[in-house]
Amino acid sequence: MDSNFTFINGEYIPFGQSSVHVSDLIIQRGYAVFDFFLVRERVPRFLSDHLDRFIHSADLLDLHLSYSKEELAEIVAQLVAKNDIRNSSVKIILTGGPSTDDFTLSTDKSTLIVINKPFEVKWPEAWKNGASLITAKYQREVPEAKTINYIRSVSLSQKLAESGAAEVLYTDRNWVRECSRSNIFYVKDNCIYTPKTKMLAGVTRKRILGLKSYCIQEVDFKINELLAANEVFITSTTKGILPIVKIDSKIISNGKIGVVTNGIKKEIELS
Repeated sequence: MDSNFTFINGEYIPFGQSSVHVSDLIIQRGYAVFDFFLVRERVPRFLSDHLDRFIHSADLLDLHLSYSKEELAEIVAQLVAKNDIRNSSVKIILTGGPSTDDFTLSTDKSTLIVINKPFEVKWPEAWKNGASLITAKYQREVPEAKTINYIRSVSLSQKLAESGAAEVLYTDRNWVRECSRSNIFYVKDNCIYTPKTKMLAGVTRKRILGLKSYCIQEVDFKINELLAANEVFITSTTKGILPIVKIDSKIISNGKIGVVTNGIKKEIELS
């Protein structure tokens, strides 16, 4: 891994030698956005969608991005070619940049970091039998942006591991928002529902919304509606379509993976 190249502000540097200045707002204030996607057979998956979201996140935080979408795509392509890893991941980060007072955001200096490292998707039993979620009360700041602020998620990581759950589901005054690293859907009477506001719009979520063979609605809903669902599933770049059969102590429906979830999973995997 240390010999892999990483891109930082115009240079391809061995990962073990990569660094940012201590005055950068990513260190001083945790101020940065990122995106993450998979590379399969040396080809980035859904690169255009991920770069669109990355640029949108940067705009929401008023970060200066000196590269166009096309230039970002070329940086990714060159980095993937240099590292020559068959299956990998790419994390692209834009920071607040160096700050003279450790607080003020620069209008023309940000740090662009692109990391490429080996990554293999694991296929746990949960894809076959369904997974569980634990809930936590939380609303992310600037939820439409993919920021590096994972304080709540990281603080719950031990509890998540001890529970054996796949994800933490965030609720805000009983409104269902999102999971810590994925979007959530539920099925009721053959229609699919997913939150509309105050969450990060995932790339896999976007693909599901584009399916024409299902009734799909973006609408905010509360936890009691989710718990009464016929089926529940979550989506993310790494998890794909992951069926959920239990939330906290509540079994969803009959505790088995539903027909709609399986159908969605097959369509998305084939696209």
